[in-house]
Amino acid sequence: MRTYLLWTLCAMVLCGCSRSPAEQLAYQHAEEQSQINRENFERYRQAMADDDDRTAAPVVLTSRRQN
Repeated sequence: MRTYLLWTLCAMVLCGCSRSPAEQLAYQHAEEQSQINRENFERYRQAMADDDDRTAAPVVLTSRRQN
């Protein structure tokens, strides 16, 4: 009886760990924004390293809309 309850509890825990569609979308957006931020930082760092007379301002993109 205990083994059955333990397996049932484990199955319930594992099934309840998936993300909702809204959470998946938020996570995907955060990943995309993180990648954009890394690229922008790398461009900014490279511009500073080049030490030319241009003013380097990072490009800020807040979201990508997908239909």
